[in-house]
Amino acid sequence: MKIIVAGAGEVGFSIAEKLSREKEDVIVIDQSQERLDAINDAIDVQTIAGSTARPQILVDAGIQEADLFVAVTGNDEVNILACRLAQILAPDVRRAARVRDSGFLSELSLTGVIEGLGISLIIDPTTLVVDNIMDFLDIPGAGDVVDVSSGRLKLIGVRLPRTHHCVGQSLAQALPREDGYHILIAAIYRNHELLIPQGTTVMRGGDLMYLAATPEHLPQVSEFFGLDWRPVKTVFILGGGEVGLALARRLEERNLTIKLFEKDPVRSEFLSETLEKTIVLRGDATDQNLLLEEGIADCDVFIAVATDDEKNMIACLIAKRQGVPSTITRVNRYSYVPLVSAIGLESLVSARVAAVSAVLKHIRKGLVISVATLKNEDAEIIEIEVPEESRLVGLSFLAAKFPQGTIVAALLRDTEIIIPRGQTTIAAGDILVVVTKFESISQLAKILA
Repeated sequence: MKIIVAGAGEVGFSIAEKLSREKEDVIVIDQSQERLDAINDAIDVQTIAGSTARPQILVDAGIQEADLFVAVTGNDEVNILACRLAQILAPDVRRAARVRDSGFLSELSLTGVIEGLGISLIIDPTTLVVDNIMDFLDIPGAGDVVDVSSGRLKLIGVRLPRTHHCVGQSLAQALPREDGYHILIAAIYRNHELLIPQGTTVMRGGDLMYLAATPEHLPQVSEFFGLDWRPVKTVFILGGGEVGLALARRLEERNLTIKLFEKDPVRSEFLSETLEKTIVLRGDATDQNLLLEEGIADCDVFIAVATDDEKNMIACLIAKRQGVPSTITRVNRYSYVPLVSAIGLESLVSARVAAVSAVLKHIRKGLVISVATLKNEDAEIIEIEVPEESRLVGLSFLAAKFPQGTIVAALLRDTEIIIPRGQTTIAAGDILVVVTKFESISQLAKILA
């Protein structure tokens, strides 16, 4: 597959890196030679210096032979124009554009012109991040939450306490197998490395475990691992930008107590006039005295979504020190992801991670229904339908022999969600929820054929 990525920033780099690891033909376009040099030093892709708003640059990149064009430059208008040019030059190529200005996006949607601009997929980072935060609020304190099959199944990242009774036991020993239990551990992060577990895998204190469970069985997860998922009543938000505003609007629908901190006087005035139920405070949420005055002791979740990663991390550390039971940190720089966990901030959201997941869904071929990435972006969760001609049809999971580095977390059959066992039989039309390392994706495609 040939993929052209316009933009060599954090998102463009991440998309190119993922695809190069899968041996796809990737071309990256950017006006900054310095950014292109950094990409060439890190990954095996082709690069072209120039503006994607120029037709000749797209021709030089081979747009006529491309399967997918992804525009993720820092300029919304350039992304849209580039997709329109790509449509004119190569009508059959699929086209994705990142649009970060929610007001601009709303205007495009209202006027009904998106369809005519040649865009197959709009990547709206604000909505993606807010959706992720709302998932965290349903399971406060989780290290990660991934919705699968429109929320019918959840993969929840939970840090195993070092004093937990399961420490030192294998998964086969620790997890209950009796009827009625619907919990499967689909992945483990240990010392920043991903493990796709087997029954013999021994659980260690400090492991970040991804548990597959349906929403109705979340109480089982909470009970088994001794987690305290109390309902959220009071939320503090740092940052009144696009994400903070969209988040406050969503939270107002839940009738929570919401306090939003915004330092800029003009922006805070705008937020006060725009939001109906949110208390907007002009001030810095890293000011401990201000937090105490505003009742930080009663806060259930502190959410930092400013554009400054460092400020978000500091604010969440202060909130934890003040006794807030759950914090959510917005972090976009890839290098900060392992640091966030290391300093004790478990729940993080990233517009870059969300954008990469959205693009990957459009890259996968055939019977793939949806794609998402885990927290550290070195594994994918893929929903894929089993075709009638697949050699898996009629086999048990034990006999199917899925590739190493792959685990089937759940099986969706009509309206039923099944946490598979070794003897569970695979049928045509089943949708498999697969957690797989990137290097195992090509083998997975072969076994499903």
